[in-house]
Amino acid sequence: MDRKFLEGLGLEKDVIDKVLDQNGAEITALKTQLTTKDTEIKTLRSDFIAANNRVGELEKVDTADLERQLKEEREGRAKDKKEFELRTLLSKEGCTDTEYLLYKLGDGVEFDDKGKVKDPENFVKSVKEQYAGQFQEVQPGGTGNPSNFPRKRTEVTPPEKNPYTEKGWNLTEQMMMEVNDPEKAKRLKAEANVE
Repeated sequence: MDRKFLEGLGLEKDVIDKVLDQNGAEITALKTQLTTKDTEIKTLRSDFIAANNRVGELEKVDTADLERQLKEEREGRAKDKKEFELRTLLSKEGCTDTEYLLYKLGDGVEFDDKGKVKDPENFVKSVKEQYAGQFQEVQPGGTGNPSNFPRKRTEVTPPEKNPYTEKGWNLTEQMMMEVNDPEKAKRLKAEANVE
């Protein structure tokens, strides 16, 4: 709409000015709205492109490999929990070399759904019979009252444990002693008649 068009309609000058002012204000408001919407469209387009790029990156992820890794981690964790349970049980019963017994027992130990050893009493009895040299007698401590400490009636030095004898056989201690104290290892081998 322009001034000549309005003058051709026979409108007065002050009416034409008011119409043009109103029209200009409306056009300015519409232009502002268009600019705002144009900015929103550009922002949405940019977000859409970024989202598509992220989706493209996620499609490249090998979910089968991730599921395999997760499964392996869960199985490893379950195995570690069972090994810890077994180690604790053997140590509590006086086992001198849990590493050796874990190796010898392998996967032959049965566990329940909660990861506990099935029938622990019979299991311990069987292992103690089969590997008697790997266990020391558990000494009761204290005087019966849990608040008391074990009392030493006499100061007797316990005999030195010899990892080369049948009763005290402990391969881990043998290796550590041969590396850290070869003279002591040599002396204990001689006492146990081991070459």
